[in-house]
Amino acid sequence: MKMMQILDGDGDGSSNNRDMYNGRQIYDFEIDIGGVPNNVTNDALRHNTRTLTTFLQTRASQSTLHFGNQTFHFYPGVYARNIVDFRMYVNGTLSFHRPKVIEAVSSSSVEEKGAIVMDAKDTREVNRPWPCIFIEHSKDLLFSSPDPALADDDKNVDERPIDREYGRKPRGIISGHGSEYWGIPVVGYVQLMEFRPDLLVLQRSSNVVIEYLIFKDAPRWTLNLDVDGLVVRYTSVVARRTEKDGHSGLDMTAFNSDGIDLYGKDVYIHDVDIWNQDDCIAVKDTASNMLFERVHASGVGLTIGSIGKTSVSNITFRDSLLYRSFKGIYMKFRTEDGPGLIENVLYENITIFEPVQWGLWIGPAQQVDNDRPASYPCGTQLCSICWPKVPFTTCKGSNVSRYRNITLRDIHIINPLGSPGVIIGSDLAPIEDIVFDNVVVSKDGETEAQRYKNMDRLELFPGLAQPIEDQYVNYVMLSLYVIVLAFFAVPAVVLITLGFIRCIDSRKSRKNQFQMLFFFVGSIMAVLAMGHYLVNINTTNGTYDENNYFACMGVMKGVATGNTWPVPTCFQYKKMN
Repeated sequence: MKMMQILDGDGDGSSNNRDMYNGRQIYDFEIDIGGVPNNVTNDALRHNTRTLTTFLQTRASQSTLHFGNQTFHFYPGVYARNIVDFRMYVNGTLSFHRPKVIEAVSSSSVEEKGAIVMDAKDTREVNRPWPCIFIEHSKDLLFSSPDPALADDDKNVDERPIDREYGRKPRGIISGHGSEYWGIPVVGYVQLMEFRPDLLVLQRSSNVVIEYLIFKDAPRWTLNLDVDGLVVRYTSVVARRTEKDGHSGLDMTAFNSDGIDLYGKDVYIHDVDIWNQDDCIAVKDTASNMLFERVHASGVGLTIGSIGKTSVSNITFRDSLLYRSFKGIYMKFRTEDGPGLIENVLYENITIFEPVQWGLWIGPAQQVDNDRPASYPCGTQLCSICWPKVPFTTCKGSNVSRYRNITLRDIHIINPLGSPGVIIGSDLAPIEDIVFDNVVVSKDGETEAQRYKNMDRLELFPGLAQPIEDQYVNYVMLSLYVIVLAFFAVPAVVLITLGFIRCIDSRKSRKNQFQMLFFFVGSIMAVLAMGHYLVNINTTNGTYDENNYFACMGVMKGVATGNTWPVPTCFQYKKMN
């Protein structure tokens, strides 16, 4: 796909030329626009937010905006629309903080920002918190870091050589300070639920390039992109709460911290690394013609979904790595409200190293019912997030939505911590024409497994070089066991001992004695178990058969070829000549 030219001028991020260059006005956010760097006071945050919003609404078209190598602090709510031909270079850090009152997007709040009043039906963001940066109905946009290596020509994006060393170069940072919203694990989610801002939202826009940036700790989704004609490259996404080489229970309390969520068409994403606690890449409703390659990801997988009553087609993931990800390849429908369709999908040459939960999942969305997440977290329309571990929970395929023409080729699942995966359709809406060609599960001890175990994580995920700034988890990790031991365990043990001795000498029945003992010991064990779960959870399906798919049903014309092992039970193996 042809995209706009990336650079005009010297591209070095300096402000030595703020005059017109090839018809483009060049601005420095501090010097020319009046931005205040390195100041975290409420007045500075409000000033920077208003200043950037005003600039984007009035002067962004046919201009270039540079942020110097400093930290500029903002509140969420930077908003603009109808921008044409704009380039933004971040040489330092754009840091967004949680306001005292989280404001929702509405027609009135948009009007207060001096923009055109939107129809409530005109945006998905209505009644959600203001994103940190929200741009819509715009085209020809570039978000990047100054990189002198790119300043030598006027080549289009698709004509430049692949940059294999992007992680070693200085890149600008856009931070959402997610921990300010995640709060105390679980407690913070109960307080805000989904009412947390996305980091960057581009809606109903076209011809956009995002490159050489680090997006850090989004409160909710990181990149929410509804763009026709999109390139994302040489970019890192990171959202985590601990240093764990995987995804602990504490990490996973950064709920819904999606990496890149995509609507639209004609999308090319390559040479990116994503470490987060939900879908790494999520192809959303109505998406088509998307290619993803050379992606390193760890989270809840390379995902198509969740999809409602819309169609998604022509999606390719290839030449990528999923490293100790919660899920690996993940395709999902979320609702029974109307028919949906996912078709013409290819996953090719993908390594899934030590998936924590499922290596492959094709079927219904395994998620919490959004209508009642707190009152009954195990409830859902199709597939409970608690399934299959919690008794009486269920998971069933959609009766109205279909998968068609799905191919997985040269997929290597190394050391799955449980079953290789789940494939669930239904008799009324079976999965049709699905092919596993060289989909191989292998065990520990092989050369490739050792290679990933010994590899430097920063080589795979340069975004992990960013420091963790989460005071809540540090507090929890240091104090949880101390509190439990000091205020629960030690006194409880003393009370149990004294109480049991007294019970022996009392006239109470032996049955009451053992009931009291069971109650106290059970309470202690429950508290200690919860603390251990949060710090050390490794959510495996460890008791499941690693040599077979946990579930395979509702498949029509499922074929396994090549060296595929194990062959799903609802597939037919065909030897190719």
